[in-house]
Amino acid sequence: MIRKIDKRACRKFSAPGLTFNLNDGVLHAESVQYIIRTAVRNISGQRILILYIYPRENILAGISMPRWVMFQGRDDYATLSLRKDAAATWQCSSIDSLERTYGFDSKCAFYQQQDGTRVAHFCRCEFSAFSALKRLQWAISSRKARERKWKKQQVIVQRMEHIPALPRDLKGFIHRAVMPQYIFYDYQRKAPGHPYCTACRHEVNVAAARHNAAGICPRCKRDITFKSRGKSRHLFDRATVQVLQRMDNGELLLRIIKIYRAFVKSDTPNLNEIYENARHFILPALDGHCCTQPYYYSFAGRDDLTPWRNGYRPQFSYWQDNFEADMSGTLYTRNLADTLRDTPWKYSQLESYAHAVAQLETISYLKAYARWPMIEYLVKLKLYRLVTDIVYRVSAYSVSKTLNLEGKTLKAVLGIDRSQLPLLQEVDPGIMQLRMIRSIIDAGEKPNVDMLKWCADNAIENTSIITELLAYMSMHKLCRYADAQYTIYGASAQYRYRRGYYSMSNLLADYRDYLHMCEQLQYDTKNSFVLFPRRLKMAHDQAVQALNDKHTAEQEQAIADSFEMLKRRYQFRGKKMMIVPPRTAKDLVDEGTALHHCVGQYVKKVAQNKCVILFVRKVSEPDKSLCTIEVRDGQVVQARCFGNQEPPAPITAFIEQWKRRVLYAADEAA
Repeated sequence: MIRKIDKRACRKFSAPGLTFNLNDGVLHAESVQYIIRTAVRNISGQRILILYIYPRENILAGISMPRWVMFQGRDDYATLSLRKDAAATWQCSSIDSLERTYGFDSKCAFYQQQDGTRVAHFCRCEFSAFSALKRLQWAISSRKARERKWKKQQVIVQRMEHIPALPRDLKGFIHRAVMPQYIFYDYQRKAPGHPYCTACRHEVNVAAARHNAAGICPRCKRDITFKSRGKSRHLFDRATVQVLQRMDNGELLLRIIKIYRAFVKSDTPNLNEIYENARHFILPALDGHCCTQPYYYSFAGRDDLTPWRNGYRPQFSYWQDNFEADMSGTLYTRNLADTLRDTPWKYSQLESYAHAVAQLETISYLKAYARWPMIEYLVKLKLYRLVTDIVYRVSAYSVSKTLNLEGKTLKAVLGIDRSQLPLLQEVDPGIMQLRMIRSIIDAGEKPNVDMLKWCADNAIENTSIITELLAYMSMHKLCRYADAQYTIYGASAQYRYRRGYYSMSNLLADYRDYLHMCEQLQYDTKNSFVLFPRRLKMAHDQAVQALNDKHTAEQEQAIADSFEMLKRRYQFRGKKMMIVPPRTAKDLVDEGTALHHCVGQYVKKVAQNKCVILFVRKVSEPDKSLCTIEVRDGQVVQARCFGNQEPPAPITAFIEQWKRRVLYAADEAA
């Protein structure tokens, strides 16, 4: 039985009233800072070793009160701290860390040899007194830490007691519906040799094959990828599966399954590992929302009761790929009807959405549905991109600004008449594409389906860019030219890392700016040579250079006059970065020159209050260009770094923080 020290009873032994002979040599050893005297007493029926610890200088000054009194039992220890002009307090430090620094015992010495002998005998150790005491205290501390850990882990053990078994057909589901499948073959001139399908696990007859080409197995009709055995000696796949189950107490349990598979010089997997790495308990809240209790699987030590740990799986960086911590994947849907029956999510259309998008985060969907049940209606209408934006991609502010999820009809929810539903289903727009459609309809024009589908497929969210470009050309010509330029500057690796475009929106914004600059330079925009330059980025940079010196005194004065207003409304300072407005037209030109983009030609627009240009700077380098932001109608239209590239993750996160705390707040105040 473990016995704790009776601290109340120990206080009676804190003042021993001991005396010292000031002529003892140990009191004059400068290497010694503390003197220890010992005693063994029976306290509350327990033998306790008492260590009285005195500052040597206090003893020489005639102060006989100990600084610390350490009470050491067989199963416990505690130290009473006696400060001058302060109440006595208890602390749990061991002898080697009594001053909150390691190696305190090296500053101490026993007053008499029998004091050290008494400590060694009490600790039942053959080592020196200090070593024996430290070993005993280490053993006690280790036991206490182990008991504290077991107490926490016991809660997890109880939480995991009634976990249901995984579906019996889960491995078959993973093989058939999740993992990619291949046909391995030997290259031969006439026909592939010995084709083997990993889906149906049979040799098949294939007339022709090309390495890495997509195909269909003639036997099982599954989608496959052809792999030449001579070129694919090492092939690795990994995937994530989510399994949603019902607990006996009515809770939902989401289980994250990780799969690793490897083909190494073989037609069958040399490695096929399937294991559970996380569990999330989902509980409906009283306010209509839902909360989760996450656990992750970790390595269990010898003293651990369970390998499960409370919380989310640690990851090195939020901005880096971490497969083990990623919860998105394929949802096992064969049990959903029974699992969600008689729950707040029984009408959530989770199964339909999972089949439509293939990859999802189930918890995010359930949380979004608990907040906005209208998601069910949108899924039934097959507006999957809209649902995806609501669940993952946009803020609650953007959702409420665009959609009325409390509405009861299509018109009330989307702001579009039901007659436009076939158009919406064909285009499958996101939030920003929906805004584009509404603006076109509000302008009294008929939406172009091809244009909208192209915009949706390329994630183009800015309506004004498209409408401005269509003033110069047809939609067909715009799409053809933009796709050709993106092939050069976006998809091609040789340009991607040479100031290329990382999105189609990025390219179109440059194209619009280029055409505007051509008009300012009085170029003939009806000339195909001007309208469709062979290298857009090269032509854009040349036009920027030609316009940088064309600014009037009136524009300069207008920008200077608006500085204080913009500073009050938009300036923001974080720990490492800040956002500031330009003071002069020269600031805009210098910004464009430093970052190699066209913000210098925005001087006229800024002077006329048609847009707002803001600079992102490091707090440590306030004069060095880092990133440029364009704001129109209370929304960030674009943010560009060097070479018109989109900002990296840290800058993007800072801009999002500024939007929430400053931009939207300024919008609401206005």
